[in-house]
Amino acid sequence: MTHAARVMQRKFDQRFPKLAGLEMEHTWARHLCLSQNSVSITGENDTNLFSGCVQNGLGVARGTLTGIAAAEAACGVSSGISSYLKAEPAPQFLPPHPIREWAGNAIIKYKEWIEQAD
Repeated sequence: MTHAARVMQRKFDQRFPKLAGLEMEHTWARHLCLSQNSVSITGENDTNLFSGCVQNGLGVARGTLTGIAAAEAACGVSSGISSYLKAEPAPQFLPPHPIREWAGNAIIKYKEWIEQAD
């Protein structure tokens, strides 16, 4: 948790330099769910069990969209968001350990690097 808080603070300071050093009151950590082809899982996974998961480290926007799709599935409605996510191919499993950790970290670091370049 301490490591996660340090990383979160560093990223916050980098993204919002005018607020750098502003101490966060709360921090959190979670498991990161990934698929090899960056596809999420949304919808009804079992009778009356709905999910929006496998965000692939792509942040709040992807998590919000998968949550919307899960809520729409639970309510029996559809929108462009849920239609788009439903049309994605099935998620592909990641390779086994230790390749999974090395490759996963490399891909996330690459995506962070690309994001900072924009």
